[in-house]
Amino acid sequence: MDSPERSPLGVTAELSSHLAALLVDAVDEYAIFALRPDGVVTTWNRGAQRIKGYTAEEIIGRSFSVFFTPEDVNAGKPARELAAAAAQGQSRDEGWRIRKDGSRFWANVTLTAITGTDGRLEGYAKITRDDTDRRRMEEQVRRLELLSDRERIAGAMHETIVHRIFEASMTMEAALGLITNPTAEQRVRTAIETLDTTLKQIRTIILDLDTSDEKA
Repeated sequence: MDSPERSPLGVTAELSSHLAALLVDAVDEYAIFALRPDGVVTTWNRGAQRIKGYTAEEIIGRSFSVFFTPEDVNAGKPARELAAAAAQGQSRDEGWRIRKDGSRFWANVTLTAITGTDGRLEGYAKITRDDTDRRRMEEQVRRLELLSDRERIAGAMHETIVHRIFEASMTMEAALGLITNPTAEQRVRTAIETLDTTLKQIRTIILDLDTSDEKA
């Protein structure tokens, strides 16, 4: 009777495979599972259940397309992801995915093609990490940067407006001293028009800032 094939450390291939399976199942921070060439789920670990919400009994035998958003499914993204991994050996992606309860999470995905000794595609190994918290933090940083830019622009505009108001005020004061001059009335009118234009600019800036706050 042939003895089991052993590694240089004396571990049988069967035991090595069993240990690897235990290790994968023990990983809780990553969803690690296998797919057939057509995208049907064949294995499932604890991390996959925690992140996606399905038990092994509920998901094994179903297409991995259930993890994609309806928009991505309609756009053919699941098939493109498989094709990219098959052609390149591995594909990476970040995007929204769907949990069993319908909620969305931001996924960091690595899909690796598994081939036999003859080079034929046997399936895929997929690793997914929930990066929703990181995504939210990045969005918060972008919002803060946008707010900082708006404050800087508003500050520059404020300086310009104040300067224009000051100039208009000086013009009006000078015009008051020339009230008996035939050109005095026109100078006062010009100063008033300048102030009116400045006030309109202030209103526009305030409106734009309010609109930006609502969109943010």
